[in-house]
Amino acid sequence: VMLFFFVMAACNEKYKPKVGHQTSYTIILGSLISVILWFGFGDSRVEIYKFKQNLFFDFLLPPIILSSGFNMRRKKFFENIGNVAIFGLCVTFVCFALYSLMGYLAIQ
Repeated sequence: VMLFFFVMAACNEKYKPKVGHQTSYTIILGSLISVILWFGFGDSRVEIYKFKQNLFFDFLLPPIILSSGFNMRRKKFFENIGNVAIFGLCVTFVCFALYSLMGYLAIQ
């Protein structure tokens, strides 16, 4: 599936289609593979291919975030730096307060 993603990225770069993105094509391919596995092999074989959260958070999410940050328009980001900073500080404070409260309630 990853190889398909990279091939589709190269095709998108070369042919520049009006609709679609390599991510869309990869999601469609993954869905087709899932349907084939589900109806072709049943429940017993599908358990082997069950989604693992650790795999996603450790190996798949970091490249997604890196790609998003790398492709971000710097001018737009710095035009909104005030909003980004306020949002970041507020969310950090809210998370700190909630985790502190939950921790306090858990030990009571």
